[in-house]
Amino acid sequence: MNKSLNIIVLFFTLFAFATLSNAQSHHNHAKCGVSIDEGISIKNRMLENRRNKAELLARFESSRSNDSTVFVPLQFHVVNKSDGTGGEKISDIIANLCRLNDDYLHLNIEFYLAGPVRTINQDYLYNNDFSTGLANYFMGLYKIDGVVNIFIGNQIVSGQSGGTTLGYYTSGLDIIYAIRGAVNGSATTLTHELGHFFSLPHTFFGWENSNYADVMTGTNGRTPSFTLSGWPVENIARGGGNDNCTVAADGFCDTEPNYLFGFFGGAYNNGCDYAATAHDPQGYMFRPEMIAPNATAFKFTEDNSSLTEMFLKNNSTKDKLYPKTKIVIETQYTLGANTTTMWQDTIGDSDTTDLFVAANSTNDIISASLQSSLDVKYGFINMGDYYLDVDVSAPSAPSLNFNAAQANYTITGAAHDIAMDSLQVLNTSTTLTVAANTAVIISDIFTDGTSQISTADRSFTLPVALAPGETHTFTASDLQAGSTGLSSIAGVSFNVNTFAPLSDTTGTTSENVMSYYSDACATLFSPEQGDAIKLDIIARAYETLYPEPSNIDITDVATVNTPSDSAIAPNPLVNFTWNAVNGATMYYVHIYEINFLGLPISGGDDHEFITTDIDVWRTLEANSVYAWEVKPINSTFFCDNSFTSEKTIFWVYDWTVNTEKVLSDIESSKVFPNPSSADENVMLEINASVNGKAEISILNAIGQSVMPDFVLGLSKGTNLQQINTSTLNAGLYVINIKTNSGIISHKLVIKD
Repeated sequence: MNKSLNIIVLFFTLFAFATLSNAQSHHNHAKCGVSIDEGISIKNRMLENRRNKAELLARFESSRSNDSTVFVPLQFHVVNKSDGTGGEKISDIIANLCRLNDDYLHLNIEFYLAGPVRTINQDYLYNNDFSTGLANYFMGLYKIDGVVNIFIGNQIVSGQSGGTTLGYYTSGLDIIYAIRGAVNGSATTLTHELGHFFSLPHTFFGWENSNYADVMTGTNGRTPSFTLSGWPVENIARGGGNDNCTVAADGFCDTEPNYLFGFFGGAYNNGCDYAATAHDPQGYMFRPEMIAPNATAFKFTEDNSSLTEMFLKNNSTKDKLYPKTKIVIETQYTLGANTTTMWQDTIGDSDTTDLFVAANSTNDIISASLQSSLDVKYGFINMGDYYLDVDVSAPSAPSLNFNAAQANYTITGAAHDIAMDSLQVLNTSTTLTVAANTAVIISDIFTDGTSQISTADRSFTLPVALAPGETHTFTASDLQAGSTGLSSIAGVSFNVNTFAPLSDTTGTTSENVMSYYSDACATLFSPEQGDAIKLDIIARAYETLYPEPSNIDITDVATVNTPSDSAIAPNPLVNFTWNAVNGATMYYVHIYEINFLGLPISGGDDHEFITTDIDVWRTLEANSVYAWEVKPINSTFFCDNSFTSEKTIFWVYDWTVNTEKVLSDIESSKVFPNPSSADENVMLEINASVNGKAEISILNAIGQSVMPDFVLGLSKGTNLQQINTSTLNAGLYVINIKTNSGIISHKLVIKD
């Protein structure tokens, strides 16, 4: 890491934290292997540090100035199978270490390499089975004291249900174990596990191995106040005497409540927003916008302020609305430009006001005709003292008398409908006939119980004349004309607002590293979590234990020596050398098999390692083409790739023994005398099966040409060629005979 980019003026100035990189690999079905018991240990350590906050801060102030970065050494252990295969790539570890320093930058924490990455070949540690305890046994043997040990294996087999366990921290060993698929430049698994290392519990602490929907099946519609493990369930409310955030769950009040929504529940974590309808023990919803802002439809009757039906809309496509969800109901009317609230109250806060609405649907939560345990009791939702009355008259025919059925009012969206089953008209006169087409006026009157607020008339005409004593009945269909699809009734429009209390709550903690949301979501720590990390660092004495590592930047590019570009390695045991680079204390070396296009071969031979040497040996595959490169690094400078050597390509053969490979155009060949001395010539004999030619080259033991190549004409039969070796020093050489059919190689030994 370039230290010039990491100079921090103030240690742990905990401002609002910047969002970190979002480039991620998604793992929506992934979790941490920290159990509830381990979580208790972590939380207790955090609470103990909090209780000793004043003492710890005083110790920090007395031990060092408050203006420098805290440095933390990491020792990585790559775990392979016992046969040495299958381990994590070193390049992924370095990339993840760079990501870690980005994630902890705002906390003034810088991680550095305690030394080269170590390699362990152990099947029991490669596949980590919690039940046997063997993995922890081996980690206890291999861990290095005085540094943060991170083991990277293949798989964690745990007793927790669902998903893939990506990693865990154990306080007993004070180490971290992660699987190789969770260690790379875009993953937050190590960021998460180091959070545990520094005393941070899960944001959902207490809900481990619990599914909200399953928990709710055993309740009376209200989230329990304690989890199945016995820990207090965190409330959404902050302040007002209803909050318990300092003791419940993770113990932080600036992380939102989270009942394991980032993983369990499956469909809930398709993105970075919790998309379902859970509520806390007080009935407050995590996602209040799942309640539609208005009743989709509601009904009431003449002379009655109580709603007889009210259809509540659940906007969530994931989950039902649970009984005991707190929802504010607010009945309103609008006259002209003025809107007045008639009544407001909250349902879901008592045994008589339950509700149920399926996912992505509506439901009549009152159902006056059929009261079930999941319905709000009829008469509860009302318009206060307001109601509608009906008056029927015939101004031009005072002898008419009326018997009207009760009027029913339905509001669906903006449409206001009035329905009456019948209206009977009686001519009470004994002498006068009421003419056909006489107007009958129905007046809808809106009142507050003591005075009229507004009124509007609906007019109907008698279809027939009524003789004295005769009647006519308007049917429901007769009365429908002019009574449906209205914008108002009695001159006012009605509405029912529906919303959850604490409507500004988002309730996900999806952005928090200590949640179970995917890497694309989890990007930061909260300020209170940052304070806890600081206190744990002081409690561990890290603020004085690890001084700043050597602040030397690497400025020179690495240069490879052998094998050089286009070289031939005659022996699978290849010697790699490169120049020493100023400031480098270690070197990342990558040697990999390539195809004819120069690209890495998937599943091909691949060697990655970090070494403090500049001269190493590796055994490669014979008859293969390789590329290799060297990156100079030190404990703090490892993220900059610009000083990596150029990619160098070389060929590997196996000429360590005399090879008599018979090709189609050469029957046999030999070199004699062999061994030879520097003062005598060497004869090359080739028995050819056809006329042709051969290219002859002579190489030293590391594949370098030591004499000019030449072309030898071949006649069918025996061909002899004298080679002057007087310029060759004592040692091992290889003579290559190349024809159109391939290459024959002979080992030649020159003695003193």
